[in-house]
Amino acid sequence: MIPFVTLMDKRGNEISVNPEIVQFVRLVDNLDDECLIVFGKDQLLRVRGSLEEVTDILRDG
Repeated sequence: MIPFVTLMDKRGNEISVNPEIVQFVRLVDNLDDECLIVFGKDQLLRVRGSLEEVTDILRDG
């Protein structure tokens, strides 16, 4: 079974992410509470949460 985690995008919508395919996570410029998740080829997700929060959710997933 593929382990998915649920995160919120910047509009408050829930999105499911497979943490096994995430390449890296970084903060959005000039914001402390939004991150970009990069995976696949040129695929980005913008999610709510600090870098530490998002990284912990993905790591625990």
